[in-house]
Amino acid sequence: MRRSASVIAAGTALSLLLLVGCSGDGPDDDTSARDQASTTEPSVPAGPSAPAEPPPAEAPPADHEADVAALAGVTLTGNPGTMPFFNVETPLALTGEVARVADVGAGPVVESGDAVAVHVASFNPDTQTIEASSYEQGPELLLAEPGGLPQALLDSMLGAQVGSRVLFGAPADGHTTIYSFEILGTGPVFERAEGTAVTPPAGLPVVTLAADGTPALTPAEGEPPAGMVVQPLITGAGDPVSADSWLVVNSSTWLWDGTEVFSTWQGGTTTVMRLADAMTGWQEGLAGQTIGSQVLLVLPPDKAFGAEGTEEVPAGSTVVVVVDILAGM
Repeated sequence: MRRSASVIAAGTALSLLLLVGCSGDGPDDDTSARDQASTTEPSVPAGPSAPAEPPPAEAPPADHEADVAALAGVTLTGNPGTMPFFNVETPLALTGEVARVADVGAGPVVESGDAVAVHVASFNPDTQTIEASSYEQGPELLLAEPGGLPQALLDSMLGAQVGSRVLFGAPADGHTTIYSFEILGTGPVFERAEGTAVTPPAGLPVVTLAADGTPALTPAEGEPPAGMVVQPLITGAGDPVSADSWLVVNSSTWLWDGTEVFSTWQGGTTTVMRLADAMTGWQEGLAGQTIGSQVLLVLPPDKAFGAEGTEEVPAGSTVVVVVDILAGM
């Protein structure tokens, strides 16, 4: 079953640049930015009123047809899987977000709700330079759903085939940025772990699932184990997770005594993450597990939050984690 929850994205700086830099075009976003930048002014003696400053100039209305035509003039060259060359006639100044499929692939089609593995590069037409790219660090994982991508990009991504390159352009902070998204793979994101149930050995914390799949934990008696424990609870039928996989997961974390400190199930969110960026216990415990699995991890301090701990996790704590691996590439 495909999932319908919202997502917490934990990608690279390039993903954040794209999703944050292109979302603040409504009045609520403008108000928030002003509030964050405001400071308290010192009081001044009463006196003649100063001339009123003219209101700030409004941005010109978007010209969608002109933007479509402008992006149509941008082309990409270069071999698949390598950094593209952006061929842009300057000056190029877009008034709104616009996207198109620049090169058509021959693989599976991206469907709504899919996880999509992509290589991304952003190009500044003013300086004719690549500003950021995933080609050096490895692919990123995006979610083809409303709220997961800017709407113009989502409209072009849906129905595109693996192997396609999608161009997306947007104005931000007075200049235009052009992005290339090379689609490397696509697949569904599931609502919960699905597969073959596994009976864990005695002595471990016991996990029970609510009707919607939310896990609850009954703590084990006695002291926590000295080493890490990796125990599949459900074995999925998908591909194995590799050390450099991008994953979509749900997870809950408890202290050894059963105190819950974090859960994506409670907030109705899932997380997009690169396994190589996760804590050591996640990296070692999830590598080799299959997509669709649910895994119980018992992580000693050196595999989790260490001797320092966090605000919620006391120093030197063993933690218990349940992870549903909902998608991965």
